[in-house]
Amino acid sequence: MKKKDFVQIKGSDLKELRNKVKDIKGEIANLTLDKNMNKLKDLKMISKKKKDIAQILTVIRQKEELSVLSSQLSENSQPVVSSSDEESETEKRKTGKPKSENRKQKTDNRKKGTKK
Repeated sequence: MKKKDFVQIKGSDLKELRNKVKDIKGEIANLTLDKNMNKLKDLKMISKKKKDIAQILTVIRQKEELSVLSSQLSENSQPVVSSSDEESETEKRKTGKPKSENRKQKTDNRKKGTKK
């Protein structure tokens, strides 16, 4: 697939992309029949078509994920919490102290020879 075609695919909607995948699967079936009857001269054509399908399916997946995320954002209108914020929140819930204070305390305990 040429870059120009790939840019065009990214601009297409999901229905068109799914139809394109069906068409290419049909082409692969025909190419496989031609290969088995020794009519196909370019044997790499089948693998190229499979690669095209993979690229289109990737774009479909990206568009679906994007629509899910955008709908979640519009529903919640709360900022997305990063994983480091989640870690510190869970650590605070466990011990009542931020993670950095717990590390410092563990280091001090190791120096003293006590175990927590």
